[in-house]
Amino acid sequence: MATFVCRVQFLDDTDPFNSTNFPEPTRPPLYTFREDIPLINQLAGIHRLLRAPHKLDDCTLQLSHNGTYLDLESSLAEQKDELEGFHQDDTGSRGKKHSVVLRTQLTVRVHACIERLYNSNGRDLRRALFSLKQIFQDDKDLVHEFVMAEGLTCLIKVGAEADQNYQNYILRGKVSLPL
Repeated sequence: MATFVCRVQFLDDTDPFNSTNFPEPTRPPLYTFREDIPLINQLAGIHRLLRAPHKLDDCTLQLSHNGTYLDLESSLAEQKDELEGFHQDDTGSRGKKHSVVLRTQLTVRVHACIERLYNSNGRDLRRALFSLKQIFQDDKDLVHEFVMAEGLTCLIKVGAEADQNYQNYILRGKVSLPL
């Protein structure tokens, strides 16, 4: 029975418009993964250990050293290439270790963004549109998923119903989209 021991943390990205890029807890606990069991079967243990605010069904795992999302249906043994360099120290003398980060699935975050845009108006819509560019810059994987989930259609519809100031915010957000 092969195991993989590493630090685990979570990002509270349950609300994409109110998330942080700082993984919690600041002193991450160690978790022992079984390399031969699909990650989906180990996710509840990580979630429980971290006391993460996420809904368990909405969770995924991401590697901190390269940003790769792990396939929950596969075991770690089947994803050895993604783990390459994980245990190497990337900070020189500071000794920072990498971690596996529990976070909200991309599709769930994208749908939350789209839903917020469709269901907001006035000041809330302006804030959401203004925040969109930063959200896209913080998570490049989110951009592709947003486009695939008809996010551009959402922006066009919101823009058609909005005044000039809102359209400017939309354009700011779209500038960061790789079209």
